[in-house]
Amino acid sequence: MSNNSLYLPGFSHHLTGGRTAPAAAKLMKQADNLDGLAALVAKFIPAETFAPGPGQRKRVFTPWITFVAFLGQALTRGSSCRESVRRVQAWCAASRQSVPDDNSSAYCQARERLTRESLEQAHGALGGWLDRRQAESWCGRSVKVLDGCGVSMPDTAENREQWSYAGGQKPGCGFPTGKLVGLFCLASGRLVRFAFASLRVHEINLARQLLPWIERGEVVLADRGFCGWGFMALLQQQGVDLVMRLQGPQRVKTIGQSEWKKPKLSSARWTKELWAELPDKLTVRVVRFRVSVPGFRTHEVVLVTTLLDETSYPDEAIIELYRKRWAVELFFRDIKTTLGLDVLRCRSPELIEKEIWLQAIAYNLVRALMLEAALTYQLPVERLSFKGTVDTLRQWTPLLAPAIFASRAARRELLRIIAADQIPDRPNRSEPRARKRRPHNYWLLTQPRHEMVVPPHRGKLRKPSLS
Repeated sequence: MSNNSLYLPGFSHHLTGGRTAPAAAKLMKQADNLDGLAALVAKFIPAETFAPGPGQRKRVFTPWITFVAFLGQALTRGSSCRESVRRVQAWCAASRQSVPDDNSSAYCQARERLTRESLEQAHGALGGWLDRRQAESWCGRSVKVLDGCGVSMPDTAENREQWSYAGGQKPGCGFPTGKLVGLFCLASGRLVRFAFASLRVHEINLARQLLPWIERGEVVLADRGFCGWGFMALLQQQGVDLVMRLQGPQRVKTIGQSEWKKPKLSSARWTKELWAELPDKLTVRVVRFRVSVPGFRTHEVVLVTTLLDETSYPDEAIIELYRKRWAVELFFRDIKTTLGLDVLRCRSPELIEKEIWLQAIAYNLVRALMLEAALTYQLPVERLSFKGTVDTLRQWTPLLAPAIFASRAARRELLRIIAADQIPDRPNRSEPRARKRRPHNYWLLTQPRHEMVVPPHRGKLRKPSLS
């Protein structure tokens, strides 16, 4: 959906470029008074994070303007670079400044100049705001949930060199595909951290990269794709408990506590030195239960956990916690379907990585607004609509500028509308992974585009003529 909001009026590009310390401080003070999305983001992310470097020449697309325009793209699925340029042109025209060129080349080059370090700092600042206001816990413990997904990207030579096709795709007929593993906070839904690599990298390898962002005393919740002896031993060695679905016929008791002996090293994912540092055995607890809800595809579930105290953590609490694991599927649905992470749009590996960071920041920004509305009106944050919050945010940002009369009242009204848009309470609702609307009867691209020939009657594929 197109969005022509004026995100950045009132910010003169003549104030950018190389500045002395007082001039840079003045620039950051004016950055706090930007209109629209920039004014909202400045309440969560310090504008100094994207301050221009010393000696940097004057530009229309400064780091802060580029970041806000790029963030606006992430909040609108399918938004193009041309649309972001039009937003900046409209802002310049409204503030009676020279309108930049129609070509999107300058904006694309400005996106390349955004550093990964600044994006990580912005993501961390937003995550810190969410973390300080999170109060809900499970049995007095903070719960982090792990899950993975696949994403595709444009079929360019640079992307193909770093991320390969999925299995069974012919050259020129598929798309490079990567695998992303996300670490989410179960209480607030924020994306704490992510790891991204080729589709052929195992999810456990990516999950090991996220261990520094899991704190001692927390509980990790995951499905059976992460239930490996080595990864579980690493978590326990770090002082982190886990609740996972047992994968395959493991050598543990069917119920109650059991000792899981260390298997032989049989995978190239582990080095001999790291494997030798792990303990010789794990003491785990097995919980088995049956699902009798109509429409659920799984009828018997076997869980393994390192929470051995059955008094503090009874079986019913473990089962209810694993039931909440489905929330991470909804988190990925929000970031992939609503924001568009499932199909990335940048054409180089460097920009692909920055696009994922922007998607993560956009997702956490929406989660921050949902949490603020939930705390203001004393509502459970999981009852608020993510899609409704995104739609409301896009339409209300022009009214949030400090220069507009009653902008504080507009922000309060924004939170009220977000809090009023609640999802119906539907316990035991079936969530089949199926689509009702049928796709169009088009041929699949089974040859490179310049070789593919589709006859008008859509009959048998004929070979292209060599003449």
